[in-house]
Amino acid sequence: MIQAFRLLIFAASVSSVTLPASGQFNFNLGGEVARPASGLANLVEEDYGYGAHAAITYWFSYRVQLVCSGGYVTYGSEKIKSRTEVEDLVDQGLDAIVDRIEGNYSSIPVTAGLRFYPLERLFVQGAAGVVYKRTRQIGNANTNTKEGFVTERDLVVSPGIGLLLGRFSLQAQYNVSRDDWRWMSLGVSMIFGKL
Repeated sequence: MIQAFRLLIFAASVSSVTLPASGQFNFNLGGEVARPASGLANLVEEDYGYGAHAAITYWFSYRVQLVCSGGYVTYGSEKIKSRTEVEDLVDQGLDAIVDRIEGNYSSIPVTAGLRFYPLERLFVQGAAGVVYKRTRQIGNANTNTKEGFVTERDLVVSPGIGLLLGRFSLQAQYNVSRDDWRWMSLGVSMIFGKL
């Protein structure tokens, strides 16, 4: 994984010297909804998730883009069921708010990959990287475990398709990790920088 990342950095460095000045960086920031699939769907309480993502993109050419991205997806929590419960959060500290909002399972993917534009606005992409899988653990005095989150690191592959609409990017991707941890996501992001 580290060698692949070094190769991508090297390719971006070489291309920034060899490509014409039209090669540029953009920053993307957006939100997404997710649906757990396969084994992950059997674990979570709700059949949806929500989160945010950010990406830095570099245009190798008019049709090919390097994409380095990171995100956070938490799967629906049953702990907040009404508006009154949301209003009760106002008087609590940040840790208590996060504990109430965050579901029992979360994914934090960090990936790098390529986008190819077969048409002017339509793109297909493939990315690979690391996903940090967070699982809420219930404290147990008998086994000497503390309440909180346990984080595991795993490899993830994320193929996808999307559409570029002015300063916005719409995309759908299927994220596959080992141990049957899979989810589909639909996201929209705003593009910052020169287009």
